[in-house]
Amino acid sequence: MTVVQPSRKRLVASLHRLLVWRLLGMTALICALFAGATYVQLYANYDEAILESSMSGAEDFRELILPQLDAPGRLDAKAVQAALDSLSGGLRRPSLGFTASARILDADSKVVAQRSATSYALAAQVAQYLSAHGYVFRPGQAVQSRSLVLIGGKPHVHLAVSLVNSRGQVAAYGESVYAVSQLVQDNIRKSMLGTVGLVVLVVLATSLLLYPVIIRLLRRVTRLSVHLQEANLETLRVLGSAIAKRDSDTDRHNYRVTIYTVRLAEALELPGAAIRSLVKGGMLHDVGKIGIRDAVLLKPGGLTDGEYRVMQTHVQHGRDIVAQASWLSDALPVISGHHERYDGNGYDHGLAGTDIPLGARVFALADVFDALTSRRPYKEPYAFEEAMRLLELERGTHFDPAVFDVFRRIARGLYDSVAGCGDDELHETLRQIFQTYFIGDIETMMEGMEELVSGRKAGAETPAKPS
Repeated sequence: MTVVQPSRKRLVASLHRLLVWRLLGMTALICALFAGATYVQLYANYDEAILESSMSGAEDFRELILPQLDAPGRLDAKAVQAALDSLSGGLRRPSLGFTASARILDADSKVVAQRSATSYALAAQVAQYLSAHGYVFRPGQAVQSRSLVLIGGKPHVHLAVSLVNSRGQVAAYGESVYAVSQLVQDNIRKSMLGTVGLVVLVVLATSLLLYPVIIRLLRRVTRLSVHLQEANLETLRVLGSAIAKRDSDTDRHNYRVTIYTVRLAEALELPGAAIRSLVKGGMLHDVGKIGIRDAVLLKPGGLTDGEYRVMQTHVQHGRDIVAQASWLSDALPVISGHHERYDGNGYDHGLAGTDIPLGARVFALADVFDALTSRRPYKEPYAFEEAMRLLELERGTHFDPAVFDVFRRIARGLYDSVAGCGDDELHETLRQIFQTYFIGDIETMMEGMEELVSGRKAGAETPAKPS
């Protein structure tokens, strides 16, 4: 069977789709980064201006209450409150914003005077913020601090300064919350939009210039990837065919059981990575029989206990063979576990229940179904109804009940469409599976390559959906 390359038109469309989405994603990321940087920088500039203006206002206020700061003992709360009330409440540059709330604390951090802009729509939220997040001053601590905070979804600047007396000693503290003006917010928003627009234009212009070069390079890489994937798939087919020819003189069992397995996995809604692993495992499940001597493998009659134990070693032989190829390593769960039984009486590790990899549980059912419904040198095929009856008897003992219940729903249609197919029909169905899960789309191929490079085991356990 030759693996047919995906059509040039489909591959090119896949490349363009991949590249466009990646470029759009990078554009969005760059825009977000530049918008964030612009926001931080602009607010930093306004923050400096607000601090400068507020420090000037704090100095004016200090001059007003200097007699109270110089006086021994506690501050005169009434005098300080009067001084605070006499202030206009705005900054020296009103366009920056206004004081939403201000309070004066004595050297022991006790509030002696406070004032709020009660007409401000967010006055209650500002009061709650100060109550929960007010500065904690240590006696004698020199303070000059500010931070940008969001209150009610709007930007505010939280300020704190120490107030010193004539001797330079910290005698009180001032704390305030300034509401950033709408004008400032609008200016920042416009600047951000302008920056984002400029970034989009630059990225798009650069992309348009580089797009032909990038797409040309991607086409070359894709062609090489397709050839590599085809070579891998051809190796997969040849390895499976080698043991199939030696064991039964036909590839049909490998092809049928792989098709059954994939269709069951699709019905279970397993991800593409898991199905790729099942394809590899299905084609190579009995590859270890290469290591079984002919006297046992081709014996026409029943096997003795000793011969049966020799036959069981094909599982370990299969592990040894596949472990040497990293691209095939995710087939190991099927190769290693397809003779395990749900009740723990299988081989060669005696695993039970969900300790058996899901891929192996799925494949085991497909494998036995094909063995029952196909002709073998030692038996005629069972009718579909009889095969299903025999499988039903093994539900919960040999087979995972959840997997079996899903298989039962699709078995009739699957049998009718696959069991009687000749070589050409089986080849075509398998080719379509290869195309769908390995080389049909550039993103699928890249996903498979990334799995290989990162060393992920695509056959890892995935819980089956309940029937």
